[in-house]
Amino acid sequence: MSNAPSNTPVVTHIVSGDLWAGAEVQVFNLCRGLINSGAVRPTAVLFNEGLLSERLRGLGMTVDIADEKQLGPLAMIRIIKRHCESQASRVVHTHGFKENILGIVGKDLAGVPRSVRTVHGNPESRFTLAQVHKWAIRQLDLALGRSRQNRIIAVSTQLESRLAPLFPGKVEKIFNFIDVDDLRSRWPGSPKTERAALRLGIVGRLVPVKRVDLFIDTIAQLNQRGLDCTGTVIGTGPLEQDLRNHAASLGISERIEFMGFVDPAADALRQLDCLLMTSDHEGLPMTLLEALALEIPVVAHNTGGIPEVLGHGQCGWLVDRHSADGYADAVVEAVAPNDTNRQRPEAGLLQVRRLFGLVENTEKYINLYLR
Repeated sequence: MSNAPSNTPVVTHIVSGDLWAGAEVQVFNLCRGLINSGAVRPTAVLFNEGLLSERLRGLGMTVDIADEKQLGPLAMIRIIKRHCESQASRVVHTHGFKENILGIVGKDLAGVPRSVRTVHGNPESRFTLAQVHKWAIRQLDLALGRSRQNRIIAVSTQLESRLAPLFPGKVEKIFNFIDVDDLRSRWPGSPKTERAALRLGIVGRLVPVKRVDLFIDTIAQLNQRGLDCTGTVIGTGPLEQDLRNHAASLGISERIEFMGFVDPAADALRQLDCLLMTSDHEGLPMTLLEALALEIPVVAHNTGGIPEVLGHGQCGWLVDRHSADGYADAVVEAVAPNDTNRQRPEAGLLQVRRLFGLVENTEKYINLYLR
């Protein structure tokens, strides 16, 4: 249960909660940190029941569901309004396009004086006038952010730079974060299972932006080069069957394991010899922070917030050539047994402790809320 006194300011988070993905993990980490601090009492309105709602209730939080599968926008706004009124919310914190729009309207109707949003990543697709509905929603989202929210939180320097001209004077950077010591204590280092082949992995939703097809191409290429390796796909999504078919077309079905959704992913990360991140773009991925905390070698696309997390190559291997050849070359370098390679995961652990730790970044959110 929360240890905050009854007069503690209430911050209400509005988040989808349909998946256990980066935004949901970050909201959970933040709410746990806020509760432990006692400085702010978090509550939440989620648009779906799921792992996030279950875990937030497990923290003792008040959680209401505005079920997007059953309700229209007006009914969802009414639930947000009632929640904010009943909890005497002082700040509404939104996490996503739909959450921003409905959350801002709901908080205004409830008379909540302040609102912030966190932008967790780059848009997964570009909105154009050819997609009138999505384009209009995007323009409304931008307009409400400029006029009805007090701060826009960017989780990486790259996002901060992109958002600054969209929301003049309102953007503030607070990194995504994890509890490094808790993660390492629950999954301590241990010898990996004896095996002949290297195990390379990718973690994420099986959607186009994650480019799991490129990961599979890389596994095929590495085996063609004579590097004995397998690929582990950790996650679920609409492209799973297409990706299975792709592996079969390359003749490597037996080399690709689809593990599905794994909770917690750290358990599977510990068994990897190397983590690949082949996404077209990323914000600041939570899986990357977990891999660094567990000292897993990382080969990743040089895009979005990734280079900042990897110390621009000091803590992992950045790939500019976004192709199977490019990733295969980097993997060959990363798995070579030499002292330089062993130093990069060690540097990654220091990096995640220094910049992406729970206490320091939770304190930044608390200071923001209390301002």
